[in-house]
Amino acid sequence: MSKTEELDQLFEQWVEEFPQYRGKFKKDGIIDEETFEAQEIKLLFITKEPNDPGQREGDYREWLKEVKHSFSHRICEWAFGVHEDFPPLNQLNCAKRKEIMKTIAFMNLKKIGGKAKANDREIQKVIENEKELLKGEIDIIKPTIMIGSVGRKSGYLNSLFNTDSFKDSGFDVEVGRFKTYKIINFYHPSYRVPRAMSYALLGAVVNSQIFRNL
Repeated sequence: MSKTEELDQLFEQWVEEFPQYRGKFKKDGIIDEETFEAQEIKLLFITKEPNDPGQREGDYREWLKEVKHSFSHRICEWAFGVHEDFPPLNQLNCAKRKEIMKTIAFMNLKKIGGKAKANDREIQKVIENEKELLKGEIDIIKPTIMIGSVGRKSGYLNSLFNTDSFKDSGFDVEVGRFKTYKIINFYHPSYRVPRAMSYALLGAVVNSQIFRNL
């Protein structure tokens, strides 16, 4: 069974356990499994919830292939940097963006849509109630590096992974480890700063001695 098939089975279980998600569940996971598995560094991006007050059903694995909006462009740029050791950003041309997006996995903590600004209490409740399913999704994906965009401090990630081991990388960005997975608690892809600034900061974190030694 492929990882994508395992994830689809997990999502069916998710809806069975939480029937309020039926008809509203947004799937996520590995964008293109063959390409993802071929990567030396397997990247998983984690955000809080979909920005969709209408709570429509959908699948991020299809949506992110298009690389249409600033959200997906930032993820693409960050993945390009991690895979290529952060060369000048202008080397990432339009033709290469879709290929880069095939190398990643993506997941939201909350599987149904919310507003543009997430409700922190709701996200914490989701983590408490759905922790084993969330960790099950991560264990199927088996990333090398997780880039979490879930808040400037690592409270949600501490709760999810039952750890308080996150530390400052030296660049005001916290990093940690769960099992064999290295974790960076970074900014949200929609955070409004020039793209080169977030790209350069992520490069500094990935190449920091603290992160390398995790």
